[in-house]
Amino acid sequence: MKHAGEMADGEIGSAISRHIRVSFDDDSPLAEVGLHSLSVLRIASELITDPDQEIDPTGLAAVHTVGELRKWLRGLLAPKESVR
Repeated sequence: MKHAGEMADGEIGSAISRHIRVSFDDDSPLAEVGLHSLSVLRIASELITDPDQEIDPTGLAAVHTVGELRKWLRGLLAPKESVR
C-alpha cells in the first residue's frame, strides 16, 4: 500500500508531465521545458485541494528546475501541523 508521500509524488509527476511536451529530467531548467510562472501556478492549482491555501511567491521564485519544482510542490502538499 502506498503512503501519502508516494501518492503525492505520483500526482506531482503526472501533473508536471501534462504540462511538459518535451523530454525532461529533474535537472532540466523550467524555461527549457516550456514552463513559466503561470504554468507552474496552474500545476500547483491542480494539486492543491484547499481553496484557502496560499502560495508563497518567494518560494516559487527560487524554483528553477523540474526537481526543484517537485520539491516545492511536495512542500505545498505536505500536511500542515495544526497550531494550538
